Amino acid sequence: MDNNTSICPVAVNTMHDLMRDNKSFSLKIYKFIGFKFKKLERRLQLLLFKDSRTRLMEFLEELCSDYGYDCNKTGDHIINHPYTQKDIASLIGISRPTLNILLNELKEEAIIDFNRKQIRIYKTSA
Repeated sequence: MDNNTSICPVAVNTMHDLMRDNKSFSLKIYKFIGFKFKKLERRLQLLLFKDSRTRLMEFLEELCSDYGYDCNKTGDHIINHPYTQKDIASLIGISRPTLNILLNELKEEAIIDFNRKQIRIYKTSA
């Protein structure tokens, strides 16, 4: 979200009426909900079956698809994201100190570089 974003509340009954009267709008809403469920299911599978480093790497891939872009000069992926380390740690089910250790390990291995609002995934890691 940025300064050009507007949020307006819509009553549930109004939303139901809109969906009932506009089939293409309804389909888009259902697709959006389905996508969110799929994303949640994937995140739950990560928490249950993957180690913390793998969860972090897959979360970074997801962040890249949501917030990232390719840097034309180097081919690196740049992710401008809204999350704090605490947010990321919570989303992947680890502690913030563990996240910090993992991020620094990935940085030392030249897989990523990061600051508060940006993560760069180096092309060589892809």
